[in-house]
Amino acid sequence: MGNTLGKLQTRVNELEKKLVELQDKNSELIEEKKSLTSKLKYLEESFDKKLETALTKAVKEVSEKYEKIIKEKDQRIFELEQRLNINSNNSSLPSSKDPIYKTKICNSRKETDKSKGGQIGHKKHKLEKFNDNEITEEVNHTMDKCPNCNSKNIKVINVKVRDELDFKITIIKRRHYFNEYVCEDCGSKFKSEIPENLHAENQYGSEVKALAINLLDYGFISYNRVRKIICGFTNGEIDPSEGYLVKLQKKASSMLKDFTFDVKQKILESKLNYWDDTVAKIGEKDKGCIRGYTNGKEVLYKAHLAKDTKGMDEDGILQNLPSDCTVMHDHLLHNYCEDYSYKNIECNAHITRKLQSIAENTKHDWADKMKELLESTLNKRKKYSEKQIKSFSEEEIKNFDSKYDSIIKDGFKEYVEFKHKYEFTKEENLLEFMRDFKGPITEWVRDFSLPYSNNLCERLLRMLKTKMKISYQFQNLESAKCFANIMTYTETCGSYGVNKYEAIKRLFDNNPYTVDELRNLKPANN
Repeated sequence: MGNTLGKLQTRVNELEKKLVELQDKNSELIEEKKSLTSKLKYLEESFDKKLETALTKAVKEVSEKYEKIIKEKDQRIFELEQRLNINSNNSSLPSSKDPIYKTKICNSRKETDKSKGGQIGHKKHKLEKFNDNEITEEVNHTMDKCPNCNSKNIKVINVKVRDELDFKITIIKRRHYFNEYVCEDCGSKFKSEIPENLHAENQYGSEVKALAINLLDYGFISYNRVRKIICGFTNGEIDPSEGYLVKLQKKASSMLKDFTFDVKQKILESKLNYWDDTVAKIGEKDKGCIRGYTNGKEVLYKAHLAKDTKGMDEDGILQNLPSDCTVMHDHLLHNYCEDYSYKNIECNAHITRKLQSIAENTKHDWADKMKELLESTLNKRKKYSEKQIKSFSEEEIKNFDSKYDSIIKDGFKEYVEFKHKYEFTKEENLLEFMRDFKGPITEWVRDFSLPYSNNLCERLLRMLKTKMKISYQFQNLESAKCFANIMTYTETCGSYGVNKYEAIKRLFDNNPYTVDELRNLKPANN
């Protein structure tokens, strides 16, 4: 019995010991559970924060990416809209290229409430009735019987006269005789001199040559169609080859070397000159150049394979102008280089168009105000000139300068808020240009003898745009130079009121106009 109790007691002790161990283990597990629960809670909170941060970052990245794309697309849409909005009023685009939906503006005159067409009191332009001594042909329209009863017993009781002005082509086959002589007293022999234009045994006359050159270089008609036109005019009697027309153009150019030299000298002697250039395709060069210089009367054209400063220096005009000469041009920094000593003035017409473009695209007030200031001051100058007033007062000039500077200052404040980079850059460039070159831009305000714009020279180059539309390009640099020399002659003659056809005819008669002869002509209508 005692042995059994001892065993039970031992068993109880073991179980109590094990119970304590289990209790300790349970406590440890409870603590571990608390630790794991705390850790789990921490991990859950950390995961939520990381997930939130990751999602925020991802959303931000995606948002920034799409915002950038939207901004780029928005900028591109804006730029394309501005291109669609480009027209002859706000750019250098010719009015012929205005969109078909835009109202065409034929000139710069302001719209009025007057009806279209001839105004009351305006003289009607019409062909005048011929004088009797001018009549070269008469046609009598008669009737031999009454249209009512067929009676032939009729008589004239009144005559109505209608004059008709027309022309006809008469083919002339002219033969020249050049005699050789011998003096019966001294025995010397001599002969009539054969002029250069009759060098060959048979050749076309000056009328044919003049017509061909006018069609080629004034009408911008191709060699093939010029041949067909002349052939059609003469009912097939005169049919020059295309090769002959090419040589004829080169011949005309070579005959004008002295004339172009004299024109250049007159321009170099002038106190006020204009120059401008335009891009032309010459051979394989897409950006060849035709440059024009003029003093208002003499006109000089030059052709180059590139529109660069090297060509300007090759022309030998700008670097040889004296310091007391004033030159009107469209803004090019090369004009202000140390090699040139003349005084620069800038074209305001280009500035006005740029201001119009900025006003339409940005809706900024400064552009409208500056455009209004320039145009109103110009109109005021015109009215003063009509009244023989030769300048603005010092107070008026001071007031103009103050308004000009104030508008530029306001412009810098407005443009920084504009979000579109395309128009932003254009606006910034124009503001800086008008600020830094105020003197050359506004010199016309201080001196009424100076022009407001370079439109005179631009008009002299406008015909080249027409030629490029028709014939697209010059075959090579030589043909471009021939064109330039011929246009130098015809445009200079035209500025003095000389008929351009007659000028070319005289050229082929070996008696071209000279610059001095043109200057001595009495004023006449072109």
